[in-house]
Amino acid sequence: MEVERMWDDGQEGEEAAAPLRMLCRQQKGKKVVRRIHSTMSGLLTFALFCTMLHPSHSEYASEPLTKMGINYGQVANDLPSDADALTLIKSLGAGQVKIYNTDSGTLTALANTGLDVVIAVDNSLIPSLAASASTADEWIVTNVVAYPSTSITVILVGNEVFSTDPGILPQLVPAIQNLQTSLTNHGLTSVALSTACELSILSSSYPPSAGVFEQSAVSMLTPLLEFLDNTSSYLYINAYPYFAWASDPSGIPLDYAVFSTTSALLTDSQYSYTNLLEAQLDAVYYAMEALGYKNVRIALSESGWPTSGGTGANTTNAEAYNNNLVKFILSGVGTPKRPQVFVPTYVFALFNEDLKPGAATEQHWGLLYPNGTNVYSISLAGSSSSSGGSPAGGPSSPGGGGGGSNSNPPGSPDVCGDRASVLPLSVTFVGMLFNLRI
Repeated sequence: MEVERMWDDGQEGEEAAAPLRMLCRQQKGKKVVRRIHSTMSGLLTFALFCTMLHPSHSEYASEPLTKMGINYGQVANDLPSDADALTLIKSLGAGQVKIYNTDSGTLTALANTGLDVVIAVDNSLIPSLAASASTADEWIVTNVVAYPSTSITVILVGNEVFSTDPGILPQLVPAIQNLQTSLTNHGLTSVALSTACELSILSSSYPPSAGVFEQSAVSMLTPLLEFLDNTSSYLYINAYPYFAWASDPSGIPLDYAVFSTTSALLTDSQYSYTNLLEAQLDAVYYAMEALGYKNVRIALSESGWPTSGGTGANTTNAEAYNNNLVKFILSGVGTPKRPQVFVPTYVFALFNEDLKPGAATEQHWGLLYPNGTNVYSISLAGSSSSSGGSPAGGPSSPGGGGGGSNSNPPGSPDVCGDRASVLPLSVTFVGMLFNLRI
């Protein structure tokens, strides 16, 4: 995790998007039945045609993606067995789990659990994977092919490489490309590749429309975004409103950081923001757009709130943030700039990890204690009895979490360039029947 600089440093507004409309005329007699049948057939054909136009990683964009994920870190000496940990993960209501390695025991335990799995390539392996296609193929065989009953959906190549290992940045995309070739050769086309980036890759983020990447990272980010765009994969971001708030608790309202207000506290061009996370995400969208990549979508590889070790790090604020985060994500509201675009999210983290180095907060991000009991009330299925409440350590406002308002009406497609990244067909009759997304 890196401390994000999100409240210190705008550009053009969002492209116009118009809702899909259908004009229907009623007629009498048998013509009505024939016309309804013809209309339904046409709509079904249209929907199928649209999926063929934009089919990439259709499995990756399927229904399980709309479930919350959890980060299962293991930097501790008092954790339960993998089998017990996975039982706890499912009891929390998670549909996806992200691990930071390719531990054989963990991947075996994940088989036939119904959980989608994100695995990671350690930063230290990136140079060898970039240098040799055969090494990349061996990695895929050992860590993916060997686990046919484990639902591995994403491989993240490196974690926060831009700040922790900048010397290997030139080798990041070649490593990803070699792994992609191996996946294709093994027929594993539903497995996506990306990397997890720290939010500090942005040199400017306030207001969101001023979002731009660090100039030193642009030469490496451009081929990465090109790959993600071509494969319809996601840019994974580790985003922590906690760090931004803790760095300026008198300047950033706590309610804004933990989703506990429905009032817009920031207006940027035509968009209004009611929480800090959506402003952070839109800053990344603007930064990608500035490089010419309007269609790449974002996933939250890490986000959470600590319960001890720092300013405002307590169970009250953590419970408010994480419960409201779940509600916000599962609502599908998206962000003001990308309304109704679902953001796959992995809460950080499953357990408090007593061996994690670094700041005092590092060992206190868990939803659970190592003995399996809850640190506070939380459900990743969005059904926690906790309301998220008023946060501790700052003024409170009525209402729970929610997305910001925007100029586009609910149900409007998010138009990216000349094609929609997500066309919410739920606004049509076909969408209501099948909940299709393209």
